[in-house]
Amino acid sequence: MTPPDAPRHLRVNGSAQPIDAGPDAPVLSWLPDPAQRAAHLVVHDPAGTLVWDSGLVPTALPEMRFAGPELISRSAYLWRVRIGDADGRLSSWSEESRWETPLLRPEDWSAAWIARRTAPDNRMVRSIVSDHVAWIEPGHWVGQTFSTTGPITTITADLVAELGETVGHLELCTLDGAVLAERRLRAALFPWDRFTHYLEPDPAPPAGDYLLRVRAERGRIGWRSHSRRPDPTTDEISPLPVLGTPLRDGTPEAGVRTIGVETHPAPNPIFRVSFDLPSAPAQARLYAVGLGYGTFHLNGQAVTNAVLDPATTAYDRSILYRSHDVSDLLRPGVNTITAALGRGFHSARGGNTWGWNLAPWHREPVLLAQLEYLDEAGERHVVSSGAGWQAAIGPVVSDLLYTGEHHNPALSADLPWEEAVIVPPPGGVLRPAGLPPIRRFAPVLPVTSVALSESTTVHDFGTVMAGRIRCTLRGQPGAEIIVSYGEDLAADGSVVCDNVLAAGETQVDRYVLASAEATWEPEFSYKGFRYVAIQALGPVTVHEPAAIPVHTDVPEVGEFACGDDLLTWIDTATGRTFRNNLHGIPTDTPVYEKNGWTADAHLATEAVLHHFDLRATFTKWLDDHVDAQKEDGVVPQIVPSPEWGYGPDPAWSASMVLIPWNLYWEYGDRAILERYAEAIFRYTDRMLDIAGDGIWPLHSWGDWLPPGHQFAPEGPMPTATMMLHHLTTRTADICGELGLNTRRSRYEQAAQAIAAAYHEAFFDAATGTYRSPRTGYRQTMNILPLAFGTVPREHLAKVAQGLFDDIELRTGGHLDCGAVGVKYLLPVLSDHGRDDLAITVATQETRPGWGVWRRAGAQTLLESWDETARSKDHYFLGSAAGWIQQRVGGLRATSPGWASFDIRPVVDDRVTWGRISHGTVRGVATVEWARTGDQWDVNLRVPAGATANLILPGDHSRQFGSGSHNS
Repeated sequence: MTPPDAPRHLRVNGSAQPIDAGPDAPVLSWLPDPAQRAAHLVVHDPAGTLVWDSGLVPTALPEMRFAGPELISRSAYLWRVRIGDADGRLSSWSEESRWETPLLRPEDWSAAWIARRTAPDNRMVRSIVSDHVAWIEPGHWVGQTFSTTGPITTITADLVAELGETVGHLELCTLDGAVLAERRLRAALFPWDRFTHYLEPDPAPPAGDYLLRVRAERGRIGWRSHSRRPDPTTDEISPLPVLGTPLRDGTPEAGVRTIGVETHPAPNPIFRVSFDLPSAPAQARLYAVGLGYGTFHLNGQAVTNAVLDPATTAYDRSILYRSHDVSDLLRPGVNTITAALGRGFHSARGGNTWGWNLAPWHREPVLLAQLEYLDEAGERHVVSSGAGWQAAIGPVVSDLLYTGEHHNPALSADLPWEEAVIVPPPGGVLRPAGLPPIRRFAPVLPVTSVALSESTTVHDFGTVMAGRIRCTLRGQPGAEIIVSYGEDLAADGSVVCDNVLAAGETQVDRYVLASAEATWEPEFSYKGFRYVAIQALGPVTVHEPAAIPVHTDVPEVGEFACGDDLLTWIDTATGRTFRNNLHGIPTDTPVYEKNGWTADAHLATEAVLHHFDLRATFTKWLDDHVDAQKEDGVVPQIVPSPEWGYGPDPAWSASMVLIPWNLYWEYGDRAILERYAEAIFRYTDRMLDIAGDGIWPLHSWGDWLPPGHQFAPEGPMPTATMMLHHLTTRTADICGELGLNTRRSRYEQAAQAIAAAYHEAFFDAATGTYRSPRTGYRQTMNILPLAFGTVPREHLAKVAQGLFDDIELRTGGHLDCGAVGVKYLLPVLSDHGRDDLAITVATQETRPGWGVWRRAGAQTLLESWDETARSKDHYFLGSAAGWIQQRVGGLRATSPGWASFDIRPVVDDRVTWGRISHGTVRGVATVEWARTGDQWDVNLRVPAGATANLILPGDHSRQFGSGSHNS
């Protein structure tokens, strides 16, 4: 017998010869080989000095984490691998591959952060720090006077209210009390957990002195305040302090209220620097980041095809930079670096519910860039941002987070350049980005184009997507087009897109011609849409309009199809919807929020891991969780967060626990658990402290959006309690994997106590089911105890039967649960012998059910079961695709990293064949099955080093090793 072949297709963190690997130990991988039972890696530096020798390690995994000494900045590492088979035969060494590290230490950076001077007229006036709440009773008011040097476009107050019916009024007034704008405030279902309240005065009041006040009409209202006045601003790009007086019923108080006063923002800046090269470089790297977004050119050539970079972070904690190989872009003589900056979430402007414009890191856009090149003699030269760089306003006149961009190239064409200013760093640690970038994908042409008027045409692109428009314009300079994006049309055929959660227009771009012809595409934003209206103002014609999809460029790793078209559609639509929402973080609607809601992702993680390789992308997002975590362990409900959503909620921010476990189970990488263990323990400990190992006592989003409701009728307590049990159990499992047995036992005991408390609080002995004293039987109240194994054995059959009966008799084969319950419903039915009922629920074509959306022609998932769902591009109700993949496709991992998996297809005459493939860390696993009566035809492909367990009705399970099999 011959030894295995030498490994091929060497990769580092999934890339061929990257230049940005580090500082974390990179994952070194190669093409799987069924014969592999051991692997041996060696790493050298370019001089041939041995850096790390793994020795021969018993493993069937075609990857290994580098475990050598600390990586050194700007260093090349050369590596190769050989593998061994079960008989000890070793392959020859692979061909040598390499990776390169970027700048890994703060002292490696000689570049300074720079910005363009911004006039006070274009900067916000705000105070965001609070140490107490100024409460008022009905009939009273509190306020804050302030001055602004620019017109007021929106104004925001950070208000709080107690649960229950609360009514008040937010008013912008002149100093003599004349009301210029007002908004009625009401709190009932929603607690105001930094729900920032804003006004949009129309017309915008000019620069001057004003009063913002809130009056209580019913219930108590509070305004977050600080006991000390804000410090003066010392730079030329930060928001201005509030210079005014807090009032209570007209009487001055000490300190300042939390307030944000928006004016017209400055145009987006551009930067440049020129330098001489005596000869072409041997090698050149550009390390750079622009906040919020940056695009970079060398001698007029783009250095990358990535867009909307960097991914959103808490910029005062972490900043992600990219490394670019620009060796081929430099030339002898004069070279010029240019950079154009967008606002993104770093420099967000415009009022919105979450207060992104009030984020603690907010300043005008800033730039950091460091070009390093080696000359022919091997000497390093550095061109760094700082003194000598120039700044100017660019063609983007306005860049608002939830609105869009206004481009007018003519305004910036002849304006003078000025010296850029050096500014203090944003505060976050510079880190190599690591995750795949956001890219533009193949243009989509409209399927129909309808002229609404002589000036306006509506284009239908056939499906909901995330991205922006590209078109060619011909006409007279000064003519303008207005582009409006939306997921819906009004009765008259116009595009509808209203966002009550953000000020100003929603999803509108504008472009003004500066020449007779231009091809244009927005640069610093993306929108959610199916329909686009393009209105021409003046003599201009629009040619070749196309939609440009924009999302994170994650590899696709899964395929699925089966004999039921609707089940196939659910899985496909889940993948498509998630991808539309992946922009550096997993978001929850490209239109309305663009926020990283934690539950949306943890509910759907299992389902979307089938579609995409998310190891790097979700690792980045979990790092965001750690950055967002408070000292007491609480993780907010959106991550990253501008300080919104810090009410503890085990049903939502359980992502801190559940997603690391999902990633470990998918990739078998123990380092993931080690990386987040302390954050996981702090989070779980805090949740347990709050609950006292019992019923969850605080607000939660609970089983959000069941049919016909926002909050579940049974209230948030049951779902939050069971999710606390679930995350506590998973924390115990993580302890077990890490060998922390004492800690594991403590979490197991806490989980048992929560289960007992839930049973005591909600079990109805008369019916043998879990019920709410308020609303009676609710499906999710029974689904979750069944899913998490907390039902006492003697009651298990009755609880399961109660769920079957409720679905079959009360809801006519339909589900009646929200986002949390729907993830676990179908697996619970299958696990208790009712595949048939699971398929009945999943394939309903009447409301509530996925089939309603498909019959309406949708290719993406909606946000709720109701026809009035706000978003038509929202993935969390696609969590059921995990069951479709595992039980209809028949492929389910039973150990971390797919070392073993079950093949157990569903048994139901409505689905007689299935086909699924999934790219695992060991290679591609494939199942193709068909059933005629009791006869099964199953074809398998088992990845290298894995074991498959085939389980068919009436047949003993059979095991299969690596390779292709037919049964």
